[in-house]
Amino acid sequence: MILHTIVPLQFVLGDFTGQTRPNFRIIEWNNVKLEVLPAGEHRYQINRILSTNPFDYLNPRLQPGTIIQLEPKM
Repeated sequence: MILHTIVPLQFVLGDFTGQTRPNFRIIEWNNVKLEVLPAGEHRYQINRILSTNPFDYLNPRLQPGTIIQLEPKM
């Protein structure tokens, strides 16, 4: 069987390497949904942007790898 897909193979067949996946979270920051990795106390590193607005991708504050600070909810 041939499988033509843009999805990475480990998502289709599962990850058999025994390695754990990073702890990604989806948050909303300044009205933009982001996939992030925890980087400390109320700090996150942007992994990717989840938006349909092309201007969000041009915003230098939303570049992947950027560390953002979230205010704790009271």
